Amino acid sequence: MSEPSVIVCAGGGGVGKTTTSAALSLALAKQGNRVLIVSLDPARRLADALGVELGTEARELSMDAGSGTLFGLMPDPKDALHTFVEILSEGDLGAIERLRNNAVYRAMEAAVPGIHELASINLTWRAIEEHDIDTVVIDTAPSRNAVDFISYPRRLAQLLGSRAIGWMADLGTREGASSPRNRMRQVERLLVWAIGPVVSDVADFFTELARVRSRFLWLNEHVARLLLHPRTHYFLVAAPTTAARDDAQYLLKKLRSLKIDPRGFILNSAYVQESDWIDVLEDSDVDSDCIREVLASLREEHQVREQASARVARTFSNRHPSLTQLRLPYIEVPDPRDIVLALSNEFDLSHMVST
Repeated sequence: MSEPSVIVCAGGGGVGKTTTSAALSLALAKQGNRVLIVSLDPARRLADALGVELGTEARELSMDAGSGTLFGLMPDPKDALHTFVEILSEGDLGAIERLRNNAVYRAMEAAVPGIHELASINLTWRAIEEHDIDTVVIDTAPSRNAVDFISYPRRLAQLLGSRAIGWMADLGTREGASSPRNRMRQVERLLVWAIGPVVSDVADFFTELARVRSRFLWLNEHVARLLLHPRTHYFLVAAPTTAARDDAQYLLKKLRSLKIDPRGFILNSAYVQESDWIDVLEDSDVDSDCIREVLASLREEHQVREQASARVARTFSNRHPSLTQLRLPYIEVPDPRDIVLALSNEFDLSHMVST
């Protein structure tokens, strides 16, 4: 199986990033691709945007994808790590139970930043294999830390590939306590003195990690290669507001610190499309104060949005002239699914991505 191309959409909160990611995924599927959209957003907005139930298992979506196929994956933060552990343990129920009962594992599950993203990205690889995916679109969390997950696989691979894992697994065991290496024994005793009986939980946790290390490293290598592959495109998504612009600028700097150059900049809700009913009102012989007020309000909204969008787009053009820009319209319909369908027709994919 050839590795799929990957598109990562990153942006601040409230910019329509999830809707944009879903519309882009649908546009790619209409070109005949087998597309998987993955949401790392704990708020689970993707299910609302697509009008379907999504979870830890990828499922085919009943969208009009033309000659292609669209799948969705939205791991629940409460389930993603458990499912990932099951994959690593390859059905070893005893190992799964030991980990789930381990105090260190439970603390990590609840408190360590990035655990949800890490587990979700590894679950993505399983979905790629199961459904023969051509293109993956990743909808990141709406946060300035949204792209941190890119570096997680490499960092964890370095950790699990080190000799420290074996040594930590020996902590609190009879072999470790009787080690002839006095300096190592002193460190072990210090840890026992510092953290008390929990040292056995630490030892048990790292023992389980040592058992699945090779499979974990294999998965991480594939995931890291996907995220850092030359065919992986990163897009910044913003709305025509100062806060959204600043978030996009921050994420751009963060990506470049990881030696990644974003492919483009998507400005959502950049303009208001002309509505037929406005023409009807303007051409109507019926005139009233209410109609004039409505038309004036619509013209003012259109002008304000155009000016705000022009300012944000101009900022990015001046500072980052190499970035492709795409402006998407504001879609005024109540159903998020209809917004996705409408926006999917707005992407000029030939200028954005090569799949």
